[in-house]
Amino acid sequence: MTALRKLFDKRDFVAVGLMSGTSMNGVDAALVRMSADRENAKLELVAFETEPYPGELRSTLMEIAFGDECTAEDIALLHTSVAVSFSNAFFGVCRQGGVDPKSVDFIGSHGQTVAHVPPSLGRTQPISGTLQLGPPGMIAALSGITTVGDFRSADIALGGQGAPLAPFADFLLRRSKTENRIVLNIGGIANVTYLPQSCGADEVVAFDTGPGNMILDELYRVLYPTQGGFDKAGAKAASGLALESLVETFLGFEFFERKPPKSAGHREFGARFAWEFLARAQAAGLKNPDVLASATLLTTRSIGRAVREFIKPPSGIDVVFVSGGGSRNKTVVSQLVTELAPARVVPIDELGIPAEAKEAVDFAVLARETVLSRQNVIHRATGAARPLVLGTIALGSEA
Repeated sequence: MTALRKLFDKRDFVAVGLMSGTSMNGVDAALVRMSADRENAKLELVAFETEPYPGELRSTLMEIAFGDECTAEDIALLHTSVAVSFSNAFFGVCRQGGVDPKSVDFIGSHGQTVAHVPPSLGRTQPISGTLQLGPPGMIAALSGITTVGDFRSADIALGGQGAPLAPFADFLLRRSKTENRIVLNIGGIANVTYLPQSCGADEVVAFDTGPGNMILDELYRVLYPTQGGFDKAGAKAASGLALESLVETFLGFEFFERKPPKSAGHREFGARFAWEFLARAQAAGLKNPDVLASATLLTTRSIGRAVREFIKPPSGIDVVFVSGGGSRNKTVVSQLVTELAPARVVPIDELGIPAEAKEAVDFAVLARETVLSRQNVIHRATGAARPLVLGTIALGSEA
């Protein structure tokens, strides 16, 4: 019996999801137990931890993502360095959860995105592509465990954005028979999944709304270089006053007006965008807290407008579950309460998974669908021509 056949015949899995987002702080690892039954939403998070990237590796990744020149040799070496960090995160979460690594059925790895150039206005196929470092084959070899990765490429090949991918997991795990829900993830980029009550997969609406923490974090590092990497709990922004006219100017950026499907990354909201925002803010005489307050309002208002303009829920929204680092930013959450009223705005922790672990859990779920040969993308959200089974499978030595 082949290794994949063994997985296909199993009814319950122990799996690890690995994720590193656009903030590039490190690798989130979630150890989960779950059934093979996709209609059974029960999932147990056994352990979660974040493996920070070594400082030099993170700096190099950020430089490449922000457009600094690099060689093919640089990329080759980074593939290996990222795979090592992802493998370390795998072993670390197994230790934390008290689970023998050899007992893990499979790993679902997002990899580290350093370039994301989806189809958009002004470009035609085949000028689109995506690059995630840390190949599944390397992770499988280093961990000994069958690894599913490279989730975005096939979607891109069929005209899709390659993102967002989490909405399929949102649909399986977080839809409700009684509530109209939005799942809002605020990482470096913010994205929404709209789940009408008792919805089918074809009723799900999902897309990137624009910047999440990306611009805030970049500005904070520039304005407060000796005070950490981000505005903890949004305290600095809370002490400032946003300049409405500045925010409205940047909300005129083409991405915000574009209809879904759409996705974003460093190309749209990276360092160049942040520096232009800072230059205009300083020209307007804003003090440092005011700059952060204005950038925060740009994030939250772009989310609110996206919901109103592109989702337009006919029966309203009952609750918004927030995940990602932005869910811990009190200023962001406070503004979202205003922007998304009368919906309740609550951390996704209320559904039983810590906000920080959500995306790593999602990639374990997506990998389960891959190994069971089941479609695992909301192709209407990505814009791909048809439903797909996303992900490349690399067999481990323990398979």
